[in-house]
Amino acid sequence: MNRRALAVASFVCVLIAALAAPTVALAKGPGGGGHTETATNNLSVPTIMIGGGFTGVTCTDAADLIMPTGTPLTGYEVPGYYYVQGVHKWQADCVTANAATATGDWGDNLAGDAKLKVGMPIRVELGLLDDTNVPMQGFSVVKLEPSKLDRESKYGTLATSDGAGGWSATAAILPARVFDAAVTFSVKSVATGLYVVPLGSNPTGEINATGKVVYGYNLRVTQAGLYEITFVLPNVDITGMDAGSYTTDPLGPDTVTLVINVVQAGGGGRPR
Repeated sequence: MNRRALAVASFVCVLIAALAAPTVALAKGPGGGGHTETATNNLSVPTIMIGGGFTGVTCTDAADLIMPTGTPLTGYEVPGYYYVQGVHKWQADCVTANAATATGDWGDNLAGDAKLKVGMPIRVELGLLDDTNVPMQGFSVVKLEPSKLDRESKYGTLATSDGAGGWSATAAILPARVFDAAVTFSVKSVATGLYVVPLGSNPTGEINATGKVVYGYNLRVTQAGLYEITFVLPNVDITGMDAGSYTTDPLGPDTVTLVINVVQAGGGGRPR
């Protein structure tokens, strides 16, 4: 059994046995490169928190589902009534743990076909998906204004009328996320070996518009070429990645790495 298996097993037992435990507030997570405004985004996807958390999110060793309250809104491009990010409050299950196992999920711009350009902001994003399948509840959040850019649209979770003036949302079992406050990262040029983001740097822990916890950073580089992004995960056993590579070490920490190609603005795609 590896260095974290006992901790994970204990966490699962505690979660299932103590769903009604009281809640306590956690401290704010680490800083770093900014992106999403987390103050107005509710945690909608259940999350396992290790060593820290987010302002306004309550998290214990049991589940902490908080249903939306207030009058839902309508009139968006997507028909229906919705509890809306930035207007209403809710929270998916959130539990604390000392360790976890997960698979990694890079941002679509990094692992897909997006052109990454010199001098332009490059969104570096990593999500950690719990792979123990612990049953935790959250809320499905949708983009309410599809014609707008993602950052300009409102997002919300569907509200259902009881026919007598009351409204409610529907919680469902959703795949959980993992957040480890001790995670660090770095970015270096493959050609020169020089770091453009130093070893031990802190990414920002963020709750995005759909209520998922991610690590984020806005990267800019001044030279075209290949760049190696590495995240160091002290308390998470990585079992797979959607792209790039990863290393596991029974004594820790595990790492995940992705090499990206940054091209000249308006230029071709050949790395230097």
